[in-house]
Amino acid sequence: MAERSAREILAAKLEHFRREHAISSDPAQRFALEQQIEQTERELAALGASTPASPLRVDLTHLPAGAEHFLGRGPELAALDRAWASNGATAIVECIAPGGTGKTALAKRWLDAQRAADPPWGGAERVLGWTFYSQGSGAQRNASEDLFLAHAIERFGVDIDAAANPADKGSALAEALMARRTLLVLDGLEPLQHPPGQLAGELRAPGLKALLTQLAAAGHPGLCLLTSREWLTDLKEWVRPPDGSGADAAIESEIEPTGPLRGSVLRIDLGSLNEADGAALLHARGAVRAGAAAIAPAQARLDPELRAASRALGGHALTLSLLGRFIARAKGGDIRRRGEIDLVRADQDARGHAGRMVAAYVHWFQQAGRHREVAALHLLGLFDRPAAPALLDALRQAPPIAGLTEPLQDLDTDTWTITLANLADAGLIERRDANGAPAPDAATEPDTGTDLIATIDPAATQVDAHPLIREHLGATLRERAPDAWCEGHRRLYEWLKTNTPYRPDGLPGLQPLYQAVAHGCLAGEWHEALADILDDRILRGTESGSSYSTHTLGAISADLAAAACFFDEPWVRPARPLSAPEQAWLLHEVGFRLRALGRLAEALEPMRTAAEMRVFEQNWTEAGISYGNLSELELALGQIQEAVTDARRSVEVGDRSDNCHLPVKQRPRLADALHQQGANAEARAAFAEAEAMQAERQPQYPLLYSFMGFRYCDLLLSDAERAAWSAAAQETANGGGYRSAFAAGLVAVCTEVARRAAQTLEWGEQNQAPLLTIGLDHLTLARCAL
Repeated sequence: MAERSAREILAAKLEHFRREHAISSDPAQRFALEQQIEQTERELAALGASTPASPLRVDLTHLPAGAEHFLGRGPELAALDRAWASNGATAIVECIAPGGTGKTALAKRWLDAQRAADPPWGGAERVLGWTFYSQGSGAQRNASEDLFLAHAIERFGVDIDAAANPADKGSALAEALMARRTLLVLDGLEPLQHPPGQLAGELRAPGLKALLTQLAAAGHPGLCLLTSREWLTDLKEWVRPPDGSGADAAIESEIEPTGPLRGSVLRIDLGSLNEADGAALLHARGAVRAGAAAIAPAQARLDPELRAASRALGGHALTLSLLGRFIARAKGGDIRRRGEIDLVRADQDARGHAGRMVAAYVHWFQQAGRHREVAALHLLGLFDRPAAPALLDALRQAPPIAGLTEPLQDLDTDTWTITLANLADAGLIERRDANGAPAPDAATEPDTGTDLIATIDPAATQVDAHPLIREHLGATLRERAPDAWCEGHRRLYEWLKTNTPYRPDGLPGLQPLYQAVAHGCLAGEWHEALADILDDRILRGTESGSSYSTHTLGAISADLAAAACFFDEPWVRPARPLSAPEQAWLLHEVGFRLRALGRLAEALEPMRTAAEMRVFEQNWTEAGISYGNLSELELALGQIQEAVTDARRSVEVGDRSDNCHLPVKQRPRLADALHQQGANAEARAAFAEAEAMQAERQPQYPLLYSFMGFRYCDLLLSDAERAAWSAAAQETANGGGYRSAFAAGLVAVCTEVARRAAQTLEWGEQNQAPLLTIGLDHLTLARCAL
């Protein structure tokens, strides 16, 4: 009876929560209700009770602008439909193309079709979209996966510690996606991939790598749609080979498989629009005449003038869309007048195409005396994300920024709104509500089931532009008005650092400070951004285990992206204005985080440079730490001789330090490297020396403990373990003899090492040592028992 009563109570609570969720329009309340719904469903499941289907949850507000200039792509849309209908046979679709060719547009148009499908979203329970695109697409681009992981983990109710490493978070998230039919759209992955070179296309985000490879290997009942400028080499093993027939064969890439193909990944090489689709896009955007003759919509795809223009621009969708709008506004819709615009195709660079079109718009605005539009447009060159209203207001405040914001002074709200509307009408910007969704005046409606409802408050309207447009505007402003560029970033930096809580909680709370770091560096505020923002307010100290963002939130990737702002060339040349101690500290922190993310080869150079700089400064304590970390890294990479050499250096400089604990900590590192090299006698002597120093400095703890003790036990057990494996192999070959192969001395060694581990485990538990320390002691005891 008690169990039935509990079920009835939980069922009533579930019905209440779902009813409140259905009628609530408050995003925070809806999200809280979702958590209560999922918890109640789990409790009912634990009692063996079935629950009705969960309400549909859709969050596409984190996708960027860019779907407006869509046309054509019939085979690609059909391929996406087949993948979604495969019920997991196709787990991942990669959509790859250069910037501005319509990857995001394709994804968003397909999502529009899924919203209107029967059933909506193909029966998915959850739909989530996210973009990783940040300003810049060269070798220095850096972005973070941390905010996405935190958001997705919270949205999907994944139970994992915030400080867990990114790979574990990605794996746990994959398990959640496998449990329910989910549609996941990840847009603009290229900032998280290695640039052209030896590792080109490989993800440098361990969380996403774990998520995507697990989905590809194990499959799931939903679909993950990816867009990028580069193929994801991490997924190559699972890519479906072309079958030589049908539409799929025309769009799947030719590959050279390196492993067993499971066919769970479909690659779509989007490419540029063909001449006919490009011509139709020009017509749809306003190029509707050829001289005095009107071009009928039905004839647009065949019209020679439109096709020639499409061919001249290489079918680049963004540029064609901008050109069509410009022809409509500045040339009376006459496509023959395109020759009056400086759009000579000098190269294949997509940014060059779009940039020329933006420049043509700027020139036209200037000729027409519309200086407000020119100034407002150039403000977006200061951003790498949608521009929040408060930040735009900060830039428009008096006194004006010389050469940039004079036309925007003293504008009333209506005039400012009209200015933005004119830019939106030209296709240069998109206005988005406070949650990131297209604003209502963009003729869109909120998604059915969306948690984040669009606002109609103009003061909360964000302004966004296609990344290629932002890149062009930023490069132009920096080149032609460097003082305005610096002052603009300085204002944004000042506003963000002043209007953000001093030490906000959680990863979302830290985002304005990460953004402040980027603007501060671009404004030349190197020292303050490093010391006051990154170190004091984000990291909150970098002593062992004390960093808030790294050790509490697990935001290793976000910290690394922030650190990249302080480099002229990551991870080689820190910014010159930084002092030598600042550069050394920065290089060490970068090396530590690259190692934590599994990017071991990349971590070598900054770690070595940091160690050498600290020796030059005679900072013996930090130099000893740096060389010790470098030795461990080299050992992990199999560079044993280098590891021994640098471990010796760590001991040498550590002995010159005034830190009495450092000599004890560095000797076990040297001893471990010597052990891996096979120099066991010298390794034993180094461990024994370290333990004697330990007993002298801490008489209450006469044995090496934590990592130091684990490494020592590893050496002490090595002879016994070799004998055990040799005996096991002999027993397999000849039968019997397993016990007799052990010498009494080796058994005694195991007993002694077990005694050591039991003692250090007791100390660790008494002093609430880190879980890893306690875990290593348990591991040593298990090895002794084996």
